[in-house]
Amino acid sequence: MILEPYWWQAAPRLKAEPPAFPSPAKADIAIVGSGITGLVAGMELARAGRSVVVFEAGEPGIGASSRNAGYVGRTFKYTFGELLEKHGLDYAKSLYGELRSAFETVRNVIREEKIECGFAMQGRFIMAASPGQRESLLREFDLRACHLGDSYMPVSRADQHQEIATDLYHGGVVISDMAGLHPGLYHQGLLDRALAAGVTVLPFTPVQAMRREADGFEMSTPHGRLTAKEVIVATNGYSGPAFPWLQRRVVPFDAYMIATEPLPASVLDAVMPGKRTFIDWNFDVDFIRRSPDDSRILFGGNTGVIGADLSQMGEALRQKLCRMLPQLGNVALAHSWTGRCAGTRDLYPHIGVEEGVHYAVGYCFAGVPMGTHFGLKLARRLLGRGDAQTVFWQRRFDAIPLYRGNPWFVPIAMRWYARHDWQ
Repeated sequence: MILEPYWWQAAPRLKAEPPAFPSPAKADIAIVGSGITGLVAGMELARAGRSVVVFEAGEPGIGASSRNAGYVGRTFKYTFGELLEKHGLDYAKSLYGELRSAFETVRNVIREEKIECGFAMQGRFIMAASPGQRESLLREFDLRACHLGDSYMPVSRADQHQEIATDLYHGGVVISDMAGLHPGLYHQGLLDRALAAGVTVLPFTPVQAMRREADGFEMSTPHGRLTAKEVIVATNGYSGPAFPWLQRRVVPFDAYMIATEPLPASVLDAVMPGKRTFIDWNFDVDFIRRSPDDSRILFGGNTGVIGADLSQMGEALRQKLCRMLPQLGNVALAHSWTGRCAGTRDLYPHIGVEEGVHYAVGYCFAGVPMGTHFGLKLARRLLGRGDAQTVFWQRRFDAIPLYRGNPWFVPIAMRWYARHDWQ
């Protein structure tokens, strides 16, 4: 079992020494973080004629951008019904409308940039952990159908074997217009396009401090200093002490995944005939899919455990997978890995500017669509374009009391949420 992402087989991380520091050490825009958000923003800005430098503490894309499950949907931690009840119809429609826009942004970027990353409109099966949960699912998607025009197909427990051969769940709903992709290849495509656009990417160059100056910002790194007129921080779950304002507001948490050994097509077709992405309706989700090349099963869960041994976590997830799909027997694993996600106090993603520093963080399990969408929104705002508006802009972003970056409370919070799941 290899203790690194399955995705890196097709898209290995760049093994390189720190490059020579730019000379002159100046840029129009400095971006901290070479994940999806940073690369999309950098590509857009460079093509508009700006000089762009991206700082990366490790290898490009070493974080969650190349480690996630590759789900592309319209997901949010608050249901449409909750937003409707609390904020009214107009706000609920505007927020969920933007989630659709984020989904379309991913599809457009992949098509326009000709990125080969296994993007497929395969649909998603959302699984109910109890009969009551299935009823709440149907109510939620009835509301979305009524107010948003979203279509869905209800699935009973008796019929769910047509999608996934498990008796652990109680049916659910299928949303046919959601997608999946290969996140490693998606990130690699973005990196290639950003470099071709003229973006300078500096791996193994962490930003240690940032100081506001009259004409911009001074960025300090182990390899030198750079002055930039504008700064974007796109570090999400990897926001560190160089950006204390964000560090007090962004809560990193680990999510874990496994990949099985290659399996015969007959086995894959028997256990997941629906060929969709699958996720349950719990707060602490389990998720499962076939790999984009249809060779194996990818499974994730146990989110929020801090510092788990990846071999032990892999075995724990393997046992959970086999409880879901006992037909797999004693299936062997090829990969076990983790990626660092990020949440916020209000469970909203946040995009805005603080003391001149632009940021986009806190995607709460929607990093592929929201990271792509927010990267474009930040670039367009810095370019002064009229299509930079977003309903998420400058939403109130409260710090967490007594929190300075150590997420010790995450396992406790996840256990509290888990008490309300499967009910």
